[in-house]
Amino acid sequence: MPGFFFVYSDPGTVVSEEEFNDWYENEHLPLRIPIPGFQSWSRWVAADDQHPTYAAIYDIASPSVISTSPYTDLAQTRSEREKRILATLGLLDRRTYTLIEPTLPPKAGDAYDPRRPGPYALVVEIEISPEAEEDFNKWNDEEHVPLLAKVPGWVQSRRFVLVDSAVSGTDATGDCTPKYLSVHEWESPESLKTAEFRECVQTPWSKKVQGGAVVIRRRLLKFVRSWERE
Repeated sequence: MPGFFFVYSDPGTVVSEEEFNDWYENEHLPLRIPIPGFQSWSRWVAADDQHPTYAAIYDIASPSVISTSPYTDLAQTRSEREKRILATLGLLDRRTYTLIEPTLPPKAGDAYDPRRPGPYALVVEIEISPEAEEDFNKWNDEEHVPLLAKVPGWVQSRRFVLVDSAVSGTDATGDCTPKYLSVHEWESPESLKTAEFRECVQTPWSKKVQGGAVVIRRRLLKFVRSWERE
């Protein structure tokens, strides 16, 4: 099944913002481009003034790409700079997911290119009570995502279920990673202020689902750049 690798990060107080971004864009992420199974590579930055400040998103052929060679070999070949930065980062929060299928086709249909995603992404993490899970998934498939697709500026929505996670860094907390992740891509954050969007999140079914949620976390991210395999 298709996988998704999502990484939050913050440089913290020891690593400068300049060095962190130079390392991430010119060393850390490019090492993942040749790895078979990696299909897209992109960086994002917070558009909501919250932390973590940065995110990286990778489409992968399956979740097993992250737990097998050659990806796992990277830990044995780190440069001295990478070792130093990883040891002093404020946060590195890595999650591996499985894509929930079927998905609603993106607005652009077959012309959609994951290497050129929507300029903004609304990221929603949800931990739902076991007895409410079936209704939660049905709500997403039958009401919520189809309604979102009608909002002006919608690009794509995808949902994922957690496979594994690992958190490190001086700012790491003991918070558990919610089971479900939704990534909704938008042309502009203004879409989230429209009457159509408010309707999506205020239906009776939406309120029922939110009542069964143990944890809901929302983030708004802005696209920084993507990479391509040569």
